[in-house]
Amino acid sequence: MTVLEHIFYLCIVYMVFNFIWWFVVQLPKTLIFGLKNNLIVDHTIKAIRYLFISTLTYSTAVRFLEEEYDQPALIWGVFLSGGILLTLYLAGKLNKKQNLFKFAASVSTNFKFGNPLQKTNELSYEKHLVGVSIVVYAACVGLPDTIGYFFDNNPVNYWFLITINDIYQAPILKWIFGFAGIIFMLNMIQRGITYTQLLIMKISGKEPEKKENPLDNIMKEFEKMNNPNTNQSTEKVDLEDDLYVDFEEMDEDEDDTK
Repeated sequence: MTVLEHIFYLCIVYMVFNFIWWFVVQLPKTLIFGLKNNLIVDHTIKAIRYLFISTLTYSTAVRFLEEEYDQPALIWGVFLSGGILLTLYLAGKLNKKQNLFKFAASVSTNFKFGNPLQKTNELSYEKHLVGVSIVVYAACVGLPDTIGYFFDNNPVNYWFLITINDIYQAPILKWIFGFAGIIFMLNMIQRGITYTQLLIMKISGKEPEKKENPLDNIMKEFEKMNNPNTNQSTEKVDLEDDLYVDFEEMDEDEDDTK
């Protein structure tokens, strides 16, 4: 039951953190720089954001285990569930961005604006950020007296934890975030089951069934509008192959569609 409570509260942490981040960081950034892309600023903000998501995941687990350190099975259950949820959450964001970039690349190719190579580089950069964030969490769990202590006792990290809990405990907001947290948790569980099934199929040598992506139909329509008499299927496949990566939030949608 403690592990399930931890997973639910971690979902709350992610949602409230994104809510705070939008007001504290993303809104001021938009007011200062406008809607124009600033790669250095955007990449720096995203790196810091992912780092805090990782360290908040660890700190949440630590506080859930403050009085439970005599139960090794529970300790590993909480830390493992935190790592799995962090991985699923970040992987879901990356897959969403991959689809947005594929759509943006198709529009750029057919209407002759934008830079598909820049989009590819951004996606590659974010893939590395996701990997580093997961490594940071694993390092905190593996070295709790050094790396874990440093990040857990960071003043900014501590401020986020207190603020998130205060917002969640507000009478009306608690019901709103609580309901959203249940949906969020069920979505994470469903995503975990899906990824597990895909992994089992790959290990067994079976090819997973490919589901039709609605974006593909939209991209085909763009191609027909711009080149009604030309078959560009080969070019499209090559572009998608370049953008493919194995591997949710109002502010990211705003950045991705610029």
